[in-house]
Amino acid sequence: MLDISHIPDYVADRGPAKYFHGRERILSSFETLVEESINMQGGSTFLIQGAPGAGKTALLDQCEKLASSNGWHVAKIKTGALWDKGKMLRALGFGKLAGIDNVSLSLLEAFTAEVTLSNPARSTTSLNVVEKRKRKPLLLVLDEAQRLSNANELSNSQFDEAGDLLEAIHNGELNKPVILLAAGLGQTEEAFSSLGVSRFKGGCFVELGALDKEPERAVIHDWIVKEGGAIGNPDEWIDQIAQKTHGWPQHMIAYGDAAAKQIQNDHGEMTFEGLEIVYQVGENRREAYYKQRAKGISRKERSSLARLFKNTTTRDGLDKENIEEFLSRKFDDPDKAKSLFKKAVERGILHSQDEVYNIPIPSMRTWLISNYAHE
Repeated sequence: MLDISHIPDYVADRGPAKYFHGRERILSSFETLVEESINMQGGSTFLIQGAPGAGKTALLDQCEKLASSNGWHVAKIKTGALWDKGKMLRALGFGKLAGIDNVSLSLLEAFTAEVTLSNPARSTTSLNVVEKRKRKPLLLVLDEAQRLSNANELSNSQFDEAGDLLEAIHNGELNKPVILLAAGLGQTEEAFSSLGVSRFKGGCFVELGALDKEPERAVIHDWIVKEGGAIGNPDEWIDQIAQKTHGWPQHMIAYGDAAAKQIQNDHGEMTFEGLEIVYQVGENRREAYYKQRAKGISRKERSSLARLFKNTTTRDGLDKENIEEFLSRKFDDPDKAKSLFKKAVERGILHSQDEVYNIPIPSMRTWLISNYAHE
C-alpha cells in the first residue's frame, strides 16, 4: 500500500495561477480592448465564461496585471456593486466616505491621490459613481458573475440601476476608458443578456475550455522543475501526468502540486514509486473535487444525469430541451426537471458551449457514469 501521508489532501486551486502558460489569443484580445478604450475614450465588456476549474480566476488575474501595467486603476467588485452605490464606492477605495452625506472636493483629493470623484457621497447610483470618477482609466473586475442569473430576484429599481450601468459601460457611453472584465459559469452570458448586454465586440466573449497541449506541458514542467526541484529530464513524468489532467487547470494544480511535493520528498529524484504516489494523490484530489461540485445533487439526481449522458458522445452533447424532457419523464415533474437542470449548470456538472450541454471534463464524466449510471 502506498504511503501518501506526507502529501496533504488539500490544495489551493483558486485565485492567481502559480504557473501560468497559454491563453495568448485571449490576452491579445483583451489588450486590444485596453488600447482601443484609451484611444476612443470609451470601453466595453470583456466576458470570460467557463466550467469550474477551467482557470477563469487565474485568467482574470493575468488581465488585471496587463491593464495595471498600462496605467489602469483596477477595482474588484461584487455583483451588488452594480446597484448599490455604497458597495461601488468601497470597491473604488472610498469605503470611509460611503455613509457621508456631504464631502468637499479638497478633502476627497486629500483622501486619495490616484482616483477622485467630484462628490461621491452625493451620487445616487453606482452609474453616477463611475460617471463622476476621474483620472486613471478604470477596470472593474467581476468574478463569479453567474450570480447575475438571479437578477429576477432584484427589485425593479435595482434591476434598472444594474442594467443602466452595464449598458453604459458596454456601449462606451461614459466618455472615458472604463472596462468591465467579468467571469462566470455557463449561464453568465444569458444573465448579461437579461440585463441588456447581448452582443459583444469581436474577441470580447470567451468560452474558456481546456489548455492546449503545449501550455499544459509547460505548466506541469514548472511544477516539477521549478517547484519540485527535479533532477534530470522530466519529460516522462510530464507525459504521464498530462494523461491524467486533460488540459484542465484545476487538475494540473492537483497533480502538479502532488508531483512537486513528492519530488521534494525524494530529494529531486523522479522515481517510478514516486509517480505512483502522485497518481494516487491526484486521483483522490480529483474525486474530492467532483464530489464537491455535485454537493446538493442527490444520488437519484446524479443517477439520472449519468444515465442521460452515458450514451451521448462528448463531441455531440445535448440541447437544453433534450435534457429537461428526459428529466421530466424520469421524475414525472417538469418543474423538478428544470430545477435539476439549473442546479447542474450552477454546480458545473453541466456546461454549455454554443448552447450545447455536456459534462465538461472527461474524467468528471467518467466518474459520474461509473459511479451512478448503473443505479
